[in-house]
Amino acid sequence: MSKKVLFIVGSLREKSFNRTVAEYVSKKLEEKGIGTSFLDYSKLPFFNQDTEFPAPNEVEKVRTDVKGATALWIVTPEYNGAVPGALKNFLDWISRPVVQGNFGAPEFVKGKLVAVSGVAGKSEASFVISQISELLTRMGLNLLEEKVGLALPAEAFQTGIFNLSDEQKTKLDNEIKLFVEKL
Repeated sequence: MSKKVLFIVGSLREKSFNRTVAEYVSKKLEEKGIGTSFLDYSKLPFFNQDTEFPAPNEVEKVRTDVKGATALWIVTPEYNGAVPGALKNFLDWISRPVVQGNFGAPEFVKGKLVAVSGVAGKSEASFVISQISELLTRMGLNLLEEKVGLALPAEAFQTGIFNLSDEQKTKLDNEIKLFVEKL
């Protein structure tokens, strides 16, 4: 089976700054012969134990995408210094048992390699990276030690366009190198 990395972007905005980073990383991985795809989880219902079994179709679709990936790469902003709600909802769904009566994260999540990067203001996404790292570890994923947080320049907020600096690309390239070694 060829290796496939599934990108989960924490911002649902089509032209989000974090999607720009994910697209950069995806292109670099594809240059190394690693397949990539982006997860659309925008239609996931809010997690609710009353509707957990049987799982809604959108949940099954997302679980299938996660199962089919060799590894995950989460690129996320921080909203109010925390994990964006839609991303947290996605993580809640994939961390839940798929069979009623079982407990803990499903087997397709446990031990799966996951990288985390983030783009935010002056915090360089440090708050969300810390929170999501703790959450992913608790879920049983194999978290890449290297995590990259990047600061957005002021002009990105004004223009809506984020151009990665050479220094930011170097940080991401290092994370990519370590990730590929663990794949």
